[in-house]
Amino acid sequence: MRRWMKSGSAAVIVASVAWTTVPEAATAVSVPLSCTRGPSNQRAELLVTIPASVEAGSTFTARFDGKNSGPISHTGLNYIHEMTTELLVPTGATYVEGSAHIIPNTGTANVRAGARVTKQGNTITLFLPAHVEDGSNYTPPSFEFQVKVTAAAGAKVAQRFSQYRVTANAIIVGDVHTVCDPTPKPYTVGTTNVVAAPAQP
Repeated sequence: MRRWMKSGSAAVIVASVAWTTVPEAATAVSVPLSCTRGPSNQRAELLVTIPASVEAGSTFTARFDGKNSGPISHTGLNYIHEMTTELLVPTGATYVEGSAHIIPNTGTANVRAGARVTKQGNTITLFLPAHVEDGSNYTPPSFEFQVKVTAAAGAKVAQRFSQYRVTANAIIVGDVHTVCDPTPKPYTVGTTNVVAAPAQP
């Protein structure tokens, strides 16, 4: 068992589907990945929605939308599961407690069950435990979180992709784990400029 992911993409966040509503300001980002298994040209494709600039001390929302994986298939594959995508709380900002959540009615039904977003330490994780059967595809649900800017005017708040993991269940060998790190790690998927708040009259 050498490959179960679509060539050129990690089975994570890859080609859009019609029923996923994406904000007009979303920016498409393609993250190069180095994976412990599979071909060398894998990528994570995602749509990132963040403001171009915010005032120092303000709070803003970062949203991440997935794309369709395309067919996931390989000889001997039963299904993939435990798809995990990690981003980092940006430097120059602090996470707003309790703000991370999945956006309702996004993603495909086959991965919505049990989907959750958690924050531990400096890492925000989207976890999809559901089984995606051989020959099928999926779109991760969208999620968002808020951060409060702590950096001074003139700084940049960077959203960074940290890691993707997936487990494939195959005939005979059972579960096979793959870890994909971006190159470079972490990989910046968007930046927000910090500007000075207007002077008080």
